[in-house]
Amino acid sequence: MERSDSERQKLKDGIIAHVEQIHKKHEPNSHMCRHFTPLNEEKPLVKVILTTFLGEIAISAKDIPKLEEWPTFSGQGEYTHIEFIRTIDILKEDFHISDEILVGKLNCLFTRTAKRWYYKMRQQHGRHDWSWWKSEIITKWANNSWRYKLENTFESAIFNSEKDKPLTWFLKQKDRLSALHPDMSD
Repeated sequence: MERSDSERQKLKDGIIAHVEQIHKKHEPNSHMCRHFTPLNEEKPLVKVILTTFLGEIAISAKDIPKLEEWPTFSGQGEYTHIEFIRTIDILKEDFHISDEILVGKLNCLFTRTAKRWYYKMRQQHGRHDWSWWKSEIITKWANNSWRYKLENTFESAIFNSEKDKPLTWFLKQKDRLSALHPDMSD
């Protein structure tokens, strides 16, 4: 489950408050032996819980691919915007990446035409979450002109056995169809 930084902080604060309540309720009594006290002074329960909680966050952050391993988007190509969005969505889901981290990386993921567009959009609209940027990418690159050009490319593509490999040609056509009709089944 994905948590934002504010949700993590609230959870952390809640854990601390709960553990402090337990600690107050079970103050070590002078008549009890040290090993029978609920909290061992050597490693307080708060520290154990927070170390475990923060350790899980650190592990997941450590597992996020390095920036060099992320896809880039130049704004050129038949349907690269669809591949870019799909890959970012998968990374976001698989590694539980927050919108803050994801949007912070966009500056480095856009190149060439897309980077100029990103700077302009960021200046005009400010910081937004990934779903907003995804929608804007689709609006910009999956417009009527793009659709018309892709449909024409699909319809005019003729298999040439001398220069085309059958599987490559077929997969390219399938990708074009999938870009034009994302809800289409395989």
